[in-house]
Amino acid sequence: MTEFHVLKHIKSQMEAFTPSEHAVAEYVLEYPDKVMEMTTKQLASSCGSSEAAIIRFCKRIGINSFSGLKIELAKTSWIEEPENPEVNTLLHFEDSLETVFSKVTMNTYQAIKNTEKLFSVEELERAVEALHHADRVYLYGVGGSAVVAEDFTQKILRLNYLAFQAGDIHVQMMMAANMTKNDVLFVVSTSGQTKEILRLMTVAQEKGAKIILLTQHGKSQARKLADIVLTISEEENNIRIGTMTARIAQLVIIDALFVALCMKKGHGVFEQIVETHNIVQRMKKEED
Repeated sequence: MTEFHVLKHIKSQMEAFTPSEHAVAEYVLEYPDKVMEMTTKQLASSCGSSEAAIIRFCKRIGINSFSGLKIELAKTSWIEEPENPEVNTLLHFEDSLETVFSKVTMNTYQAIKNTEKLFSVEELERAVEALHHADRVYLYGVGGSAVVAEDFTQKILRLNYLAFQAGDIHVQMMMAANMTKNDVLFVVSTSGQTKEILRLMTVAQEKGAKIILLTQHGKSQARKLADIVLTISEEENNIRIGTMTARIAQLVIIDALFVALCMKKGHGVFEQIVETHNIVQRMKKEED
């Protein structure tokens, strides 16, 4: 089964590194076996960078220390490559259905494992606290991200939160104009660069609302505007199925956040969930 592969993860993050971090990344990718035997001082000397840059590099890829990086490199040396080398590459028109299914499942699993490495439990705790004390929760996403935002909207409605989501950005902006410092804006944006998202977050910031952002790893304008950031691994947003794996990783975080909110609310929350379920089921029976 595919595991977290630190070298593949580093390759996917190359554009996000600073010049000094980039120098570290290139050396690690070229000489992973040597790096496992080095100290930070030796690595800094070998790659022409600094010990501080090495530590920043480790944190940038979701690893807390240089020792942790060496452990992941050691694990990587034992990971078996898939029998079919095409599994993690571009989809081809001549692919069999079996190959397509293998590519989708393996890339999705890899995205979840990468996200697990990058994810911050501290940020999750902050998000739970902000949502738990919010008067109102506004949710928004564009395109594929809107599906994830809608999923979370339905979940927190079952917990009796005042949750609002509009597919029309103009309607969402009108709602944003009425936000207060007691409200939360929950935004889903894979790239963190979508213009509508940035404008919405700017208005929410002006109103003093708490902003929670669910986005991919890496620098973005949206990160600068957010108070709390829930991070997924950076997946390729092109025809290679990156957007699909990103969506699944986002939904995993949404599920974790929902369960955490349930735990925060206590035992009474199950009565709310059962009640909302029964009401919906009753409506279905009436329709039949």
